[in-house]
Amino acid sequence: MTDVLALDRPRARAWTLARVLQNSLWNLEDGDPLDEEQLHIARLLR
Repeated sequence: MTDVLALDRPRARAWTLARVLQNSLWNLEDGDPLDEEQLHIARLLR
């Protein structure tokens, strides 16, 4: 998708990882468990 949209791949990866982190922090703040799908995405992006 980054190729089709002519996006900078490392920047898109970093942005996505940051969003996953933010979503996970919001879950923890709300007292909710971590979302396994978000954790899986984070592992793939490492």
